[in-house]
Amino acid sequence: MGSGVARALREAIKKPAQPRPAPRDSVLGNPQRRRVIQYLCIHPCGSLSEGGRALGISPATVRFHALRLAEAGYLVESMHGFCPQGFVDPDDLPMFETLGAAASRAVLATVYARPGLPLTDLARETNMTRQAASSLLDAFESQRLVTRVADGKYVRVYPTQALEERRSRHRPRAMQFVDEILRRMTSEGEAPEVLRRTSTGCMIRFGRGPSKALLELALEPHAHALR
Repeated sequence: MGSGVARALREAIKKPAQPRPAPRDSVLGNPQRRRVIQYLCIHPCGSLSEGGRALGISPATVRFHALRLAEAGYLVESMHGFCPQGFVDPDDLPMFETLGAAASRAVLATVYARPGLPLTDLARETNMTRQAASSLLDAFESQRLVTRVADGKYVRVYPTQALEERRSRHRPRAMQFVDEILRRMTSEGEAPEVLRRTSTGCMIRFGRGPSKALLELALEPHAHALR
C-alpha cells in the first residue's frame, strides 16, 4: 500500500465518527397532534382557545402542534386559525372563519332552529347585543347562509339552503383530501392502512414499526357548523 494512501487512512481513523442523521420524527405519531388535526377537520379555522378547551390542553399547545402539522403540509394557516390542507373549498373559507367561534355557531344554529325569529329575539336568545348579532348576520348574509326580511317593525331572519348545498359539494373534495393524507403518510414511511372509509369519515392505521396508531377523521365540517 502506498505511503500516501496509508497516511490518508491514518488521518481518517483519527477523525471522530460523524453521527448519523437522526430519523425524522413521525409527525402524526404524536397523539396530541392527531387530536389537533381531528378537531380542525370538525371545525376548520376554529378558535385555538376553544380547541384547547375541547382537547383539554392549552391554546399555546394547540398552536404548537398546529404549526408542526403546517410545516409538514397537513395544515395551512388561515386568517384566524388553521385549516386542514386541501380540505375546504377556498370559497367556503370565509364561512368557516366566521364560524370559528362557538358564539357564531350558536347564532346560526338558532336561525336554523327557529326560522323567522326577529333580530331582537335572536340577540337575546344568544346572549348578544343587537349590534353584535346584526354584525354576524351581515357576514352570514354575504355568505348566503341567511336572509333578513323586514316585517313591519321587525326584521326577521331565515336560513337558506346554502349550507346543505355546500355540504353536498364538499363530498368529492373530502375523498380527495383522504387520498392526499394517505399519499403524504406513505411518503413519510408511515405505511397507512385504511380500516374504514365512508363519505362522513375515515379511520387509518399507521406506523413505522410494529407499534401502530389510529387516525380517525370526520369529513363533514358543514354538518358541525351549527354545533
